[in-house]
Amino acid sequence: MRYVLCFAVISAPVFADQVPAPDYFVASAFETSTAQALAVSCSTLSIDPVAMTRYTDEVLAALEADGFNQQNLADRMADPSQAIGVLQAAFLDRHALAEGAGEDAVCAAGLREIAEGTSLGGLLTEVRP
Repeated sequence: MRYVLCFAVISAPVFADQVPAPDYFVASAFETSTAQALAVSCSTLSIDPVAMTRYTDEVLAALEADGFNQQNLADRMADPSQAIGVLQAAFLDRHALAEGAGEDAVCAAGLREIAEGTSLGGLLTEVRP
Protein backbone atom coordinates (compact mmCIF):
# COMPACT_ATOMS: atom_id res chain seq x y z
CA MET A 1 0.00 0.00 0.00
CA ARG A 2 1.30 3.47 -0.86
CA TYR A 3 0.65 6.66 1.07
CA VAL A 4 0.82 10.24 -0.06
CA LEU A 5 1.51 13.01 2.41
CA CYS A 6 -0.93 15.83 1.92
CA PHE A 7 -0.37 19.21 3.49
CA ALA A 8 -2.88 21.87 4.39
CA VAL A 9 -1.94 25.31 3.17
CA ILE A 10 -3.41 28.49 4.53
CA SER A 11 -4.66 30.87 1.91
CA ALA A 12 -5.98 34.35 2.44
CA PRO A 13 -7.16 37.12 0.15
CA VAL A 14 -4.55 39.75 -0.70
CA PHE A 15 -4.94 43.20 0.85
CA ALA A 16 -2.68 46.19 0.22
CA ASP A 17 -1.53 46.74 3.82
CA GLN A 18 -0.69 43.15 4.71
CA VAL A 19 2.48 42.24 6.55
CA PRO A 20 4.55 39.14 5.89
CA ALA A 21 3.70 36.13 8.02
CA PRO A 22 6.06 35.93 10.99
CA ASP A 23 8.68 33.19 10.66
CA TYR A 24 7.39 31.45 13.80
CA PHE A 25 3.91 31.28 12.28
CA VAL A 26 5.20 29.82 9.01
CA ALA A 27 7.24 27.25 10.94
CA SER A 28 4.31 26.33 13.17
CA ALA A 29 1.92 25.94 10.22
CA PHE A 30 4.45 23.65 8.54
CA GLU A 31 5.19 21.66 11.70
CA THR A 32 1.60 21.13 12.80
CA SER A 33 0.30 20.22 9.34
CA THR A 34 3.24 17.91 8.68
CA ALA A 35 2.92 16.20 12.07
CA GLN A 36 -0.76 15.61 11.34
CA ALA A 37 0.02 14.24 7.87
CA LEU A 38 2.63 11.88 9.32
CA ALA A 39 0.25 10.67 12.05
CA VAL A 40 -2.50 9.99 9.51
CA SER A 41 -0.14 8.18 7.13
CA CYS A 42 1.73 6.08 9.72
CA SER A 43 -0.12 3.60 11.90
CA THR A 44 2.59 3.72 14.59
CA LEU A 45 2.65 7.50 15.01
CA SER A 46 0.13 9.78 16.65
CA ILE A 47 -0.15 13.43 17.56
CA ASP A 48 0.84 14.18 21.15
CA PRO A 49 -2.26 16.19 22.15
CA VAL A 50 -0.58 17.89 25.12
CA ALA A 51 2.41 19.00 23.05
CA MET A 52 0.18 20.13 20.17
CA THR A 53 -2.05 22.17 22.50
CA ARG A 54 0.93 23.77 24.25
CA TYR A 55 2.61 24.62 20.94
CA THR A 56 -0.56 26.06 19.45
CA ASP A 57 -1.18 28.16 22.57
CA GLU A 58 2.38 29.53 22.37
CA VAL A 59 1.97 30.49 18.73
CA LEU A 60 -1.41 32.11 19.35
CA ALA A 61 0.06 34.11 22.24
CA ALA A 62 2.96 35.25 20.03
CA LEU A 63 0.53 36.26 17.28
CA GLU A 64 -1.55 38.22 19.78
CA ALA A 65 1.59 39.96 21.08
CA ASP A 66 2.34 40.91 17.47
CA GLY A 67 -1.13 42.44 17.06
CA PHE A 68 -2.86 39.58 15.28
CA ASN A 69 -6.20 38.09 16.32
CA GLN A 70 -8.92 35.93 14.80
CA GLN A 71 -10.71 38.96 13.40
CA ASN A 72 -7.72 40.52 11.64
CA LEU A 73 -5.43 37.59 10.85
CA ALA A 74 -6.57 37.00 7.27
CA ASP A 75 -6.71 40.72 6.53
CA ARG A 76 -3.37 41.69 8.13
CA MET A 77 -1.12 38.75 7.28
CA ALA A 78 0.09 38.06 3.76
CA ASP A 79 -0.56 34.56 2.48
CA PRO A 80 2.16 32.27 3.93
CA SER A 81 1.46 29.40 1.49
CA GLN A 82 4.63 29.82 -0.54
CA ALA A 83 6.90 29.93 2.54
CA ILE A 84 5.16 26.90 4.02
CA GLY A 85 5.52 25.09 0.71
CA VAL A 86 9.28 25.69 0.75
CA LEU A 87 9.51 24.05 4.19
CA GLN A 88 7.33 21.15 3.06
CA ALA A 89 9.47 20.54 -0.03
CA ALA A 90 12.64 20.61 2.08
CA PHE A 91 11.09 18.10 4.50
CA LEU A 92 10.13 15.73 1.69
CA ASP A 93 13.60 16.06 0.19
CA ARG A 94 15.38 15.57 3.55
CA HIS A 95 13.48 12.34 4.14
CA ALA A 96 13.44 11.19 0.50
CA LEU A 97 9.66 11.03 0.55
CA ALA A 98 8.73 11.07 -3.10
CA GLU A 99 5.09 10.99 -4.12
CA GLY A 100 3.66 7.60 -3.31
CA ALA A 101 6.16 6.84 -0.53
CA GLY A 102 5.18 3.76 1.45
CA GLU A 103 4.14 3.71 5.08
CA ASP A 104 7.56 2.44 6.18
CA ALA A 105 9.27 5.51 4.71
CA VAL A 106 6.68 7.86 6.21
CA CYS A 107 7.04 6.24 9.63
CA ALA A 108 10.83 6.39 9.39
CA ALA A 109 10.65 10.12 8.68
CA GLY A 110 8.46 10.72 11.73
CA LEU A 111 10.64 8.56 13.97
CA ARG A 112 13.73 10.43 12.78
CA GLU A 113 12.09 13.75 13.65
CA ILE A 114 11.28 12.40 17.13
CA ALA A 115 14.82 11.04 17.60
CA GLU A 116 16.41 14.31 16.48
CA GLY A 117 14.23 16.28 18.90
CA THR A 118 12.90 18.64 16.26
CA SER A 119 9.89 20.85 16.92
CA LEU A 120 7.93 18.71 14.49
CA GLY A 121 9.08 15.53 16.23
CA GLY A 122 7.99 16.98 19.55
CA LEU A 123 4.41 17.01 18.29
CA LEU A 124 4.47 13.27 17.58
CA THR A 125 4.45 10.20 19.74
CA GLU A 126 5.12 6.61 18.82
CA VAL A 127 2.28 4.18 19.43
CA ARG A 128 2.39 0.42 19.45
CA PRO A 129 -0.57 -1.54 18.08
